[in-house]
Amino acid sequence: MNERYEAPPVVMDTNVLVAGACRRESSLAYQILKKVLSKQIPLMLTETIALEYLEVLQRKPVMELTRLGYEQSADLVNELIELSRQIQLSFSWRPNLRDESDNKFVEAAVFGRAMILTCNIRDFQSPDLTRFGWQAMTPHEFMTRYFSIGGMENG
Repeated sequence: MNERYEAPPVVMDTNVLVAGACRRESSLAYQILKKVLSKQIPLMLTETIALEYLEVLQRKPVMELTRLGYEQSADLVNELIELSRQIQLSFSWRPNLRDESDNKFVEAAVFGRAMILTCNIRDFQSPDLTRFGWQAMTPHEFMTRYFSIGGMENG
């Protein structure tokens, strides 16, 4: 890929995607999602993350929150897949997070040299990660650092 981006590659936690899919203009997660969709922020994605995106977006309470139907949520995930740098993980190191289901985001971020964007930083705190000099960021931290945007909702 020869595109130039304004920001480093990201792995988007599902909570950021859901917050962005709610499409509130004041939401930094929505601003991030728009920038991913307009190719301003490179997205790193694995098959397991894409499957989680789809499964979560198609949960009834999430569909009511985002007002996306089954087809719209599938279209959104398909568009993210098309725009993403898809990663095939080829190592066996496994982070040791409290929630096993969060490990896939860390694996993609480490392998893809990306940062995780999450609304739940505590979910991604681990001594295993600090030895690599790696950290997660909230949408607010990311947008403030790379796009000089502040004063909006965090989610």
